[in-house]
Amino acid sequence: MKNSQIYNALRSLTQNEFHEFGKFINSPYFNNRSEVIRFYDAVKKHYPDFNIKKVNEEMIFSKIYPKKIFNDVLLRKVFSLTTNLVADFLAISSFKENELEYNVKIADKLREKKLSVMFEKRSKIIESLFDTFPHTFAYYESKFNFTTLKNGYFLHTDEGKMIKGFQKEIDDFMEYFLSVSLLLYIRLSEWSKARSIKFDLKFYDEVLNHIKKYDYNNNPLINLYYNMLMLLNTEEEKYFYELQQGRKNFENKLSPGDDYNAVITLMQYCYKKVQKGDSDFRRRQFEMVNIVLDKNMLPPGNIEPYFFINSVRNAAFIREFEWCTNFIEKYKSRLNKERLSETVSFSNALLEFCKGNYDTALNCISAFNTERSTIKTEFRNIQLIIYYELNFTDELYSLIDSYKHFLSRDKDIAEKTKEMCSDFIKMFVKLEKIKHDENSEAAILLKNEVEKKPYFNMKEWFFLKLDEIIKKSRK
Repeated sequence: MKNSQIYNALRSLTQNEFHEFGKFINSPYFNNRSEVIRFYDAVKKHYPDFNIKKVNEEMIFSKIYPKKIFNDVLLRKVFSLTTNLVADFLAISSFKENELEYNVKIADKLREKKLSVMFEKRSKIIESLFDTFPHTFAYYESKFNFTTLKNGYFLHTDEGKMIKGFQKEIDDFMEYFLSVSLLLYIRLSEWSKARSIKFDLKFYDEVLNHIKKYDYNNNPLINLYYNMLMLLNTEEEKYFYELQQGRKNFENKLSPGDDYNAVITLMQYCYKKVQKGDSDFRRRQFEMVNIVLDKNMLPPGNIEPYFFINSVRNAAFIREFEWCTNFIEKYKSRLNKERLSETVSFSNALLEFCKGNYDTALNCISAFNTERSTIKTEFRNIQLIIYYELNFTDELYSLIDSYKHFLSRDKDIAEKTKEMCSDFIKMFVKLEKIKHDENSEAAILLKNEVEKKPYFNMKEWFFLKLDEIIKKSRK
């Protein structure tokens, strides 16, 4: 009972929607079956849990049909009718929520019925809506549809206006077509990279050449998604700044979803630049994270631990310590409970490490059982670095030994991760030896070796320590 389709459907409604659904089924226009109303009245006080102990089939049936003997088929029929009405309610509610589309449809029907005065009044309402609505894909679709139906209206009332409207009709269509095409190209391009699938990007070159030839700089979505596409596919820095500027210029015209897509694209580019050794982009990445937080762009539900840790790590590396403390405290409640302890412990360890509070950082790690962690290697890497900073030589070599054994026996760690960790350990052993020998030549060789390695999270720290050894040995 509890997991049946009807209760899942009702449970999906928000409290306000559930209340409105009650009004919906009480309208004879939408529902002429009184048994559905009686069913709703019988279960409404049990929303949203619909506990099986309180909502059983016999009880529900007796509320719907007080004078009948229980009939499973009859009850299932009520369930089916109500489930279908939930779908109708969601469809109609969704349609009315899109105010532009809803009014354009009304205008279209008024045109069909030749209600000219009402059509022209409704058209003025729609024109004012276009001035205030965010420029979404639905906006451009409604804009094109409205221009089309106006041209149809003028066919019988003012042929001159209709002819003038033809150019606007194709211009509106191109805005809609180009903006949607760019979004689809981004989607297919990214999935192509992720899954090594080759998609047929129809009109790709033609669309890009058309946008370069004609001026769409004042169109929020075309400007935004063109620069996003070019940034993702070329990684040319100029598109980062053009996307950043376009987002600022059109911020008040963008929907939250489109704004989020732009900011996340900018943030990902910053991260890639940092990985390639351009630490200046750490500050820009920090700015993007703050936009996400200040504008409440985080998707509902749990925060990804990766986003949480990387935000703290990046901010700590640029010494935004107070920000890190506030971020951890404010957003830790939104972490998945199973990952909360390890994520907060590691984030605090990163923060204290960057402050130079190595003992405190070590306590943050020691307080957590790393064997239960999903980021075991991250914990061990920073623990090695803390031992190095504290000159805990015996503990460091003991950890290196246990780390090697851990990598060889743990079957859950991907081979690529094992290779990266083994490489990290080898570089670390070399660094520790160079530190004791104060060998500047060996330090320079290791620095060159580290530079050639793919980015890893503590690469900057390695450079810093090697530079310290080189500088010290030359005194």
